[in-house]
Amino acid sequence: MSSNSEWLGFNPAETEAAESFRGKQEPIPNGRYQAIVTSAERKHTKSGNGWYWELTFAIAEGQYEGKTIVHRFNMVNPSAEASEIERRHLRRYLDCIGNLNPQDESDLCNRVIWIEVECEKQSYTNKRGEQAEGINNAIMKIDPYSTTASPPPKAAATGQSSVPPWKR
Repeated sequence: MSSNSEWLGFNPAETEAAESFRGKQEPIPNGRYQAIVTSAERKHTKSGNGWYWELTFAIAEGQYEGKTIVHRFNMVNPSAEASEIERRHLRRYLDCIGNLNPQDESDLCNRVIWIEVECEKQSYTNKRGEQAEGINNAIMKIDPYSTTASPPPKAAATGQSSVPPWKR
């Protein structure tokens, strides 16, 4: 018979208990943050009549380092207007990373940029079919990284790791 640690996948005696379960699900406050895209994936819509680029932006420093925001750039959609808007947004991102000719997903990743984030209230249908509301982060603007640009708010010294979250 295996030990309790093996069955659980960790040794509880060697792990500090969490104070709360809020963690990464909690939205970050409105503001300007240094970020990096840690993944880029081309996905098809559930309806099958379109596709989008899904990029994951990780906050690169400060109090919210490691928190992520997912943004979808809708490339093909029944609404030509929606597709045009998102193509223009993706073009802005490409301008900011200095690559108008990416060859694969890796060309979209690992470039430092500035993002402006806002909290948005959203209504949705949960897995039980009930109407629910939540607050999520949305990227409102992307700017190229520059050391002369206004930095995001700095976190108080919290003993954060010097290893960037996308390399952990």
